[in-house]
Amino acid sequence: MSASRFPQRPSADVYRRRRIIALVVLVSLIAFVWWGVASIVGAISNVFNPPTSSTSETTAPTAAGEVAACVNGTVSIEAVVATKDGTAAASFDPGVNPYIGYKITNSSEVDCTFDVGAATTFYTITSGTETIWTSKQCTDRAALTASVITLKAGETLESPLSPWARVYSSDTGCGADQKPVTGEGASYHLQAEVASVISTDTKQFVLN
Repeated sequence: MSASRFPQRPSADVYRRRRIIALVVLVSLIAFVWWGVASIVGAISNVFNPPTSSTSETTAPTAAGEVAACVNGTVSIEAVVATKDGTAAASFDPGVNPYIGYKITNSSEVDCTFDVGAATTFYTITSGTETIWTSKQCTDRAALTASVITLKAGETLESPLSPWARVYSSDTGCGADQKPVTGEGASYHLQAEVASVISTDTKQFVLN
């Protein structure tokens, strides 16, 4: 009859390997659980706080070389009364028609565009509190057009001059066929308006 043998105990190296394996498994399990929790928290956060786009919306820049419209207050108008050859005048002999126009100035430090077309230009002549003549009553205004120009910074330009036939305007028109005004030293004032900008001061003149 053979003698029984006790089972041999594992060596210290075997225990050490088992502990290492168990530690690795535990660390992996903790990392997996942490990753799962972080993913759930991130998903919930995105629901209540959706991420914003990294590209912000901006106003389209002005194209290179494009000139912007003049800003309100940067353009001024000065009424002009002159003779046919453009010489400034304050009085006119009988039978001599005054020529009217305006000067326009861009007082800003940048170039800008402005509509100086006949469609947006108006002249008004008064005497005392009475409106004698206004181009707003001219019957041919429907054919007038816009004309947008570039005013350079600090630039002053002069408009073409037009004759005033020394007449009243009325609902029937503003031409030479209207009722003539009084001369003999009567005083008149010219106001110019261009694209809703009105001359700061009127220009006084006398008809003899």
